[in-house]
Amino acid sequence: MTSGSEIFTLISTSITFLIFTLITIIIYNFLLVLIEWNRVDISISQIQEDARKLAEKYGYLPYMVQRYIQFLGLDDTLKLLKANEQPLTPSIRVNTLKISVLELKNRLEKKGFELEQIDWVPNGFKVIKEAFNLGSSHEFLQGYYYLQNIASMLSAVILNPKPNDIVIDMCAAPGSKSTHLAQLMGNNGTLILIDKNKNRIPALETNLRRMGIINSILLNIDAINLPNLNVKANKILLDAPCTGEGLIRQDPSRKVSKKMKDIEKMAPIQKKLLKAGLNSLKSEGVLLYCTCSIAPEENELVVNEVVDKLDNFTISEISKNYGVNGLTEVFGIKLLEDLRFSQRLYPHIHDTIGFYFCLIKNLD
Repeated sequence: MTSGSEIFTLISTSITFLIFTLITIIIYNFLLVLIEWNRVDISISQIQEDARKLAEKYGYLPYMVQRYIQFLGLDDTLKLLKANEQPLTPSIRVNTLKISVLELKNRLEKKGFELEQIDWVPNGFKVIKEAFNLGSSHEFLQGYYYLQNIASMLSAVILNPKPNDIVIDMCAAPGSKSTHLAQLMGNNGTLILIDKNKNRIPALETNLRRMGIINSILLNIDAINLPNLNVKANKILLDAPCTGEGLIRQDPSRKVSKKMKDIEKMAPIQKKLLKAGLNSLKSEGVLLYCTCSIAPEENELVVNEVVDKLDNFTISEISKNYGVNGLTEVFGIKLLEDLRFSQRLYPHIHDTIGFYFCLIKNLD
């Protein structure tokens, strides 16, 4: 029979062992947290150091390269920076409202131009060799083609407007995408072109005339006020004003001309424009949000905040894989899973400028 003192000793020993075990577990977990914090500190410190070196080598502001490493990784960042040093091949879009693709190709080749068909755009060509300035040819002045980047051409292709649609281009000037939309509509339907900057309107009007566009209505207003027009559209293009971070390949000054505060300034405007556009869609209508920026703050983070707060809109899958999937997590922030349906174009992967596309559908 066990005595009371023996029972007390057994209980005391058990309690002591339990306390020791708990203390050991707490210390172990604390050490794990310290190790992880140290790893994070080392990781951030390493990213900052890598970014500083690459920024100095390629002439960027360090904050830009640091962000690239965070969402692209070091290897792809290096490839991106190298690609941005390469000249961009000029490209043209044939205006099939005025001339066939084959006829224009034959005309330009007879003049000494060397053209290469663009896979993504049936009426688009890369200009491998220029006989003379593309903007001074008789064919250009007659509106037979538009000088347009390949990524920009995809905007109208993805939105895919049809004849008799009501289509709105919320930020239309100078008209590259607007004239492409009209072309795909066969100059039918209604194309509402909006731009708030009156100084850009003359260039838009000139391009509309040159390309022979007759189905457009031009409005010099702020597209944020679009819902006040009480017009509902089948298709809306929002090529949102942005920092142009994807344009470095054609404008190297952007390596140092845009600060983080510029991105922070643009994002609220982009969100207001996106809300206005979505509120002007018909039931089953679609809006294409796009920018010539690779900054997540101007792309996925904008779409995520707006769409996440709305019940009747969904991010739709783009019919073809032109680019890589959009980001669903960035800078430690988890985003809508459907953002994988959006697409990104990068200079080092797609041989274009940097670009972003996201197709959003009204389910109401």
